[in-house]
Amino acid sequence: MMKSENNNPIEFLQLNEGQSWGLEPGENKIILVTEGELQIRSSTHPDVDVTASNMVFYPFQERVVLKAAKKSEVVSIRFTNESGLCGILSSITASSTLKHFGDDVTLLPINGLIYNHIGLVKKYENENFCDSYLLDLKLKEFGYILKHFYSEEQLQSFFKALPANDLRFSEEVCSLSLSVRSVRQLAERMNYSYSGFNKRFRRVFNMSAYNWMRNQRARQVYQDICQTSKSLKEISTNHKFATLSHFNEFCHKNLGNSPSEIRRKNRTKQYI
Repeated sequence: MMKSENNNPIEFLQLNEGQSWGLEPGENKIILVTEGELQIRSSTHPDVDVTASNMVFYPFQERVVLKAAKKSEVVSIRFTNESGLCGILSSITASSTLKHFGDDVTLLPINGLIYNHIGLVKKYENENFCDSYLLDLKLKEFGYILKHFYSEEQLQSFFKALPANDLRFSEEVCSLSLSVRSVRQLAERMNYSYSGFNKRFRRVFNMSAYNWMRNQRARQVYQDICQTSKSLKEISTNHKFATLSHFNEFCHKNLGNSPSEIRRKNRTKQYI
């Protein structure tokens, strides 16, 4: 599986049938399928099929894997919670009339103006005419197109997973949680008292910091077992388990089986 090594926030991909592309946590992601069809797997949402002329959104804490069901052309748009694009969208996601749209991702059709917009960016790229300032402007323009040519209800449903409050706190939690082993360590890294951190965390994430970190670790372990060729010993070491026995115990408790059995069952599913 390939991963993006491109720092440009707007990236054009061509994927052959069966080819995969990974997008790591750290930035919000809008994925536009201009031709073909993708099967998309994320770290928290159910798998979804996205056909041509549709786009889908995943928030910054998600790890996403795109797999082409057929030869596909894709545009990946990545942006942080502090970006100009996020600022344009904030009035939509923070609306007092925001409804509950469920937890599944929402597809949004790509209209003609969006096609024209990304087509121009592609022409700039082909002419080596894209710099960071221009791309930032094109991201903002993309946001204004969304805001003015889609209904508020469409955009609220599409961006429902975009945090509407405490964006900086949320992003810092997701970034630093990868390098700590406990809630107390995370609170210290973020210069909070233990109790103060837990109160704010519960207010922002609507769950305890302990449960969130445990769930995140379980998802990351599961992804490494099922989606990489790393040895189980390497996975255990990477995720800072003291021994393979502790690693096995964690998997049994949080994933329902031993690491080797999880990998075996996942590979069996792939060939059915």
